[in-house]
Amino acid sequence: MEPTTIQLAILVCVYFLGVFSCRFFTQFFEVSHAARIVEKTIYRCLLICSKIHEDVVFLKEIKRKHLRDSGYDEKKIRQFMEVDDKITDGWKESIIQNILINSPRVFSFVTKFTNWREAMRQLDEMHGIHRGDKE
Repeated sequence: MEPTTIQLAILVCVYFLGVFSCRFFTQFFEVSHAARIVEKTIYRCLLICSKIHEDVVFLKEIKRKHLRDSGYDEKKIRQFMEVDDKITDGWKESIIQNILINSPRVFSFVTKFTNWREAMRQLDEMHGIHRGDKE
């Protein structure tokens, strides 16, 4: 029994529908996987930056203590600390701008921050999601 023209047309349509569906879902899962990788990368970058900031704050306190112990007056110590604060604030904003500039625009939904405070807020939210994530 030979297939009719209509049966062949249906068979060809089903074949192309299967090929199209396969390509569509493959692309969809690739993009989803890439978005997950970008999200984890942003999380790890923000985590590293927050740890560096904690270390800088700790070192600033050690510096303050040593300046006091060395006999500097409070006005001079305050001036040193203001300079350190300006440098630290500039570093924080520079880091955030570099992350935003170098993040793929397609995945901009992952970078929901524009400054250090918002980035640390997002890190806290992401930390709750990634807690216990061993990858």
